[in-house]
Amino acid sequence: MNERSVFSWKRNFPTVPKFVCAVWNVWGIKKMRSIRTAVKFAFFAGAVFSATWLLGAGFQVQEQGASNLGTANAGAVANANGDATAAFWNPSAVSFADFKVGNTLVNAGINFVVPTLGLSNERGNFDCAVMSYVPNFYMAHKFTEDLAATVSVTAPYGLESSYDYDWYGRVQGLRSYLLTCDINPSLVYKITDWFSVSGGVSLQYLDCNLTQYMMGKIDLRGHSWGVGGNIGFTINYMEGGRFGFHWRSAVTQDLDGTFRMNGIPMSPISTSVDMPNTFNFGIYQRLQGDFSQFAVMLDYVYTTWSSFDKLEVPPFPPVEEDWKDTSRVAFGIHYYPEQIENLTLRFGVAYDESPVKSAEMRTVRIPCSDRIWFSGGVGYKWDIFSFDVAYSYIMCVGSSQINRTENGMTVSGHYYGHIHVVSLQAGIEF
Repeated sequence: MNERSVFSWKRNFPTVPKFVCAVWNVWGIKKMRSIRTAVKFAFFAGAVFSATWLLGAGFQVQEQGASNLGTANAGAVANANGDATAAFWNPSAVSFADFKVGNTLVNAGINFVVPTLGLSNERGNFDCAVMSYVPNFYMAHKFTEDLAATVSVTAPYGLESSYDYDWYGRVQGLRSYLLTCDINPSLVYKITDWFSVSGGVSLQYLDCNLTQYMMGKIDLRGHSWGVGGNIGFTINYMEGGRFGFHWRSAVTQDLDGTFRMNGIPMSPISTSVDMPNTFNFGIYQRLQGDFSQFAVMLDYVYTTWSSFDKLEVPPFPPVEEDWKDTSRVAFGIHYYPEQIENLTLRFGVAYDESPVKSAEMRTVRIPCSDRIWFSGGVGYKWDIFSFDVAYSYIMCVGSSQINRTENGMTVSGHYYGHIHVVSLQAGIEF
């Protein structure tokens, strides 16, 4: 993995709206101005406020839309909620969302994350959790019945862990911080009444800070921009039934930054890291007959975490990671009560596999283990507005042992942890 230093907002930000709006320049001037304003605000929120803690396995951030979190993201790839969050999960599904030609859907939200995470051994308990929040923004516009475009501004990867300065394992790590902000415009084309495709480009910013203590406080800071892509398709195979697929490519980040010792700049550093490929498959089905008030959904995600084999920042020795590819499976249910029109109740569970292979390969920076999600949420549509609230409880399960030898010392014990996530989202069609 790799590092970079401080993000220069004034230098980089003015180029971003031009890049995003280039996809949209067939649009009218009035709407262009409103979209520019929305994208500027969303990019500012994503880049400045996305202090994220690792929430999915590895350092993947799964909190993408409160409407989806209510089912632990089951149904997200098929756009079970018919909203603009498809701009991240699978833009092609926008073709089957219920909004008018010439109109725009916008959804924005924030996730509040309250984790408990620490190491326990014969020396005591060592907490490293950091409370954080994750904002996101999604937009979709239908030019015609067949042509649409989307933009998402999200934080798809991130982590933050921080130990007390005097903890015994500080030679292996004190603070670990990674932030990403991903701007992803996509075009969507509906080929037939039942089949649509999409393709997009991701412009991804990464900021990283790693500290530890070895004969003084070592502080590595770095940042970079990377570019990736995404393609997807959606099949509307029957009334109330959709299947979606979405591939989000790896993004290579070539970081440059600074090595500091006790706050004093010592030398420039550079390295590179590959964010993984993700392959998402999902299905949404509204039931029929006596069960027509219900819908079921199932999602599967495959992530190529094996690309993260080592953390290498010359002149320091490489830190072996040797992660494996992982799977995530989620199942969800929607309930649409007849008594309250436009209300949706959501429930879901998920199993999220850890990429860490063994106790010897688990690190104090990313002490990841398998996770089980339990989620619930509610959504309500009122005229042109929509409102969604969700809660997830994420429980760490399986092996969480650590027996890591690094920088001349061994850290052993087991990690304990669970996470509470509260998500809020609002939307509008105009």
